[in-house]
Amino acid sequence: MDVATLILVALAVYRIATDLAWENGPFGLYGRWRGAVLVRYGADDWRSEGVGCPICWSFWIALPAAFVWGPLAWLGVAGATAFLVRVKL
Repeated sequence: MDVATLILVALAVYRIATDLAWENGPFGLYGRWRGAVLVRYGADDWRSEGVGCPICWSFWIALPAAFVWGPLAWLGVAGATAFLVRVKL
């Protein structure tokens, strides 16, 4: 995988992960889904914490990239997304 592709994939994963974790999404679906997980499992459950965490989401969203670009793409893209979230880009 060349550097430009890695950057594009990392930015795509960043966008999807932050949408799922922080935004309401189309028709409020993401927000309602996060709320349903919170109601079902409670605020202190790992699942409830995970659906609001873009770093957690990026780890799993980057997984399909591993099947396309190799196993290092999974950790590379998830790591790049975690970096972007932490610097609040």
